[in-house]
Amino acid sequence: MDMTRHSIWRKAATFAALCAAVTFAACSSDDEPIVAAPQGQEGEVAEVPLTITFSTAWEVGDPDTKTPPPGQEEPVDVDGWDETDADKVRIVTFRRKDMDDQLQGQVNDAPFIYDPTNDYTVDCVKPEVKPENGYFTAKASLRKVYGYEYRVVALAYDSKRDNSVRTGGTFPDGEQNLFTIILEDGTTFDSFKATLRSGDVWQYLKDMNDKATTNERNNCINGKTLFVPEFFYGYCRADGSDSDIIKFAERGSDGEYNKGIPLTGILYRGVAKIVMTVGIEQFDAEKPLAAPLAGPWTISSCALMATNANTVVCLSSYDGFLTPSSPLEDWDEGGLLESAHDLYTVIDYQNVSDAADGGREVVFTAFVLPAKMKLAMRFLASLTYVLDYESIFNGSIHVANTSYADGATGVIMPDVDGNEFYFRRNHKYVFRGNSSSILADDNRLD
Repeated sequence: MDMTRHSIWRKAATFAALCAAVTFAACSSDDEPIVAAPQGQEGEVAEVPLTITFSTAWEVGDPDTKTPPPGQEEPVDVDGWDETDADKVRIVTFRRKDMDDQLQGQVNDAPFIYDPTNDYTVDCVKPEVKPENGYFTAKASLRKVYGYEYRVVALAYDSKRDNSVRTGGTFPDGEQNLFTIILEDGTTFDSFKATLRSGDVWQYLKDMNDKATTNERNNCINGKTLFVPEFFYGYCRADGSDSDIIKFAERGSDGEYNKGIPLTGILYRGVAKIVMTVGIEQFDAEKPLAAPLAGPWTISSCALMATNANTVVCLSSYDGFLTPSSPLEDWDEGGLLESAHDLYTVIDYQNVSDAADGGREVVFTAFVLPAKMKLAMRFLASLTYVLDYESIFNGSIHVANTSYADGATGVIMPDVDGNEFYFRRNHKYVFRGNSSSILADDNRLD
């Protein structure tokens, strides 16, 4: 009988304690202890503001050592405001159980898992007047649940970029159509990556191949095109924190825990930009057998090409942009030629007749994931001798047949190893050349 009364008393005390805990949780402030939800139910929720900013400035010099280019005393960043049009920011979140209490100072090596409730895209409106800091800004929020800790990353891009004209409809407009991010239940933060979409080059360079006088001139191309977004990438932290891991509640400057501390993220450009200005000239080359006395060839369209066009970048760190992977096929062991040779991917295309100056000069603009690359150009040219003839000519690009803007203007000459150019993230490279130099005998690719 005494044991029964003792049991009843113990149950009543437990019930009273639970009621007290619930009452305490309902009345607690942000600085007071947070009571976990009953098992199987969602814990306390806090929604906090998140501000994304990213600078459009280009780096000049070595990004690691900050070595300035020749003739420049101090490394500087160069304004890229006018040429940047990013208007969307994709925010992706990963979470795991916060085990600090259980681990007692030991490292929590459990993976962060994709959180679909905190995956969204927000607008970034470019101000009409450039702010003093030269930053783009986007606003969002993060929904935190008690008992979890988070990793949050952001990726900015231009949703209005003109793809369809330059690619003959291979890709719809908008940089969101140039890459894919596969996220599903169980995707971990460490495996988070973006994969660029390649297209079939023949879909919009079809005329270049159907009208070629010899199929051998297709041997230097791998049949693919790749257009890379101007990615801006970064991760988010609690304001004032130096940790990439976001807790449900953070200790504020007053020493008290606060679940409402805002989050901030700073994004950096992860790609290199190539601007290639090419003077278009008539040129002499071998003529069709039926037109040995024909005049010079006239170029009607051209494509900028590169080897080592990588397609995959890890998004768990900004340094993932230093080591992209999965290049499109760029080396042929034998193939249609007798010896191994490079294969090029098309990274931009221009119709000469569309050039603003009536076709005397065309400008290529391409973003690439950082890499060592060989560059080349592919020209469709025509001539008339009783009949109209068209053919393809390919030429590699070398240091000797290009020039570069001075470093102080914000662009630098890339490191060169033989005829390979090394392009760094957040660097802009401006080349000038002409079609005749590119198609010189020593540079020809057939």
